[in-house]
Amino acid sequence: MKGKTANRLVIISALALLIGSNAVLAEKGETEKLYDFDEKVHYYQTKIDDNNYHLEIQSDDYQHFKNQSVFLLRHADHLCRGNPFMLKVTDGVQEYDRFPTKPRAYQPPLTVLLQCETKPSKD
Repeated sequence: MKGKTANRLVIISALALLIGSNAVLAEKGETEKLYDFDEKVHYYQTKIDDNNYHLEIQSDDYQHFKNQSVFLLRHADHLCRGNPFMLKVTDGVQEYDRFPTKPRAYQPPLTVLLQCETKPSKD
């Protein structure tokens, strides 16, 4: 009986640690500096309100732009919890050059406004 109780206690304490270690989201208007390990993207995220975000994805090398674009779509879907969303790109779209110059000219960060659509309430 002691073994079962000890196992349950370990499981409960592990779950409590996992629940307690969830990242706290920034308050509205605060900018967070974050990193996405899957796409290897540094970005800043500002929550404007519950359905609007300002994202600034730091530019890297020329080939990395497609990672930034894929990250943007996946992250927007995550922030909007699978609901439809609209992206407004305000700066930083890199032009395609067949032969990029070395060193590459400075590219500004990919700056985007994200607006999540909310599902209409059934009243």
